[in-house]
Amino acid sequence: MQFVTIAENVEYEIEKIKGSRFIGRLYGIKDRFEAERDLEKIRKMYYDATHNCFAYTEGLGAEIYTRSSDDGEPSGTAGRPIMTVLESSGLSNALLVVTRYYGGTNLGTGGLIKAYTEAAKAVISCSKRKTVEIREELKFAHNYDQTSMVMNLIGKYEASVLSVSYSDKTQVKVSVNRGFLQYFIAELFDRSSGTVRAEKC
Repeated sequence: MQFVTIAENVEYEIEKIKGSRFIGRLYGIKDRFEAERDLEKIRKMYYDATHNCFAYTEGLGAEIYTRSSDDGEPSGTAGRPIMTVLESSGLSNALLVVTRYYGGTNLGTGGLIKAYTEAAKAVISCSKRKTVEIREELKFAHNYDQTSMVMNLIGKYEASVLSVSYSDKTQVKVSVNRGFLQYFIAELFDRSSGTVRAEKC
């Protein structure tokens, strides 16, 4: 399994809209807790801003978690549009914040949605992306005469050997892509006639 996120944090300010400034900031995050910590930093750094509206997403599939906020703007005019842009971008584990400095003229519901959408799209368009593999660590012990079979499976499932130690058996720790995890465990068990059981570290 893998996901696409941003390679480095980025900031972009669009042209003023009726005097209001809209500054987009895009951050890569490990999880929702890091997202919340980053949000707190942003609020402190830009305490003089009128609004710090945001959306973030972390995880994949059934484990995905999202959150957004209008931060005082009329309901549905900021957080939801930012989230829509973020979700359609294909990015995961990303925090997108649009900071607004009020310029003295109300934009109306439609104007706000358009402005926050434009700022969100602009900062995403100038970001660099990277692909991240989701890997799990496993440990197991095998007999010396099973070394060839084990190395064959490690190659087949593109696992990385993290450590090897020797005693009465060979103790191995590997890193495997989460998408291959159950297949690796099952085949290791089957081909060793049930004598090698891998477990998560």
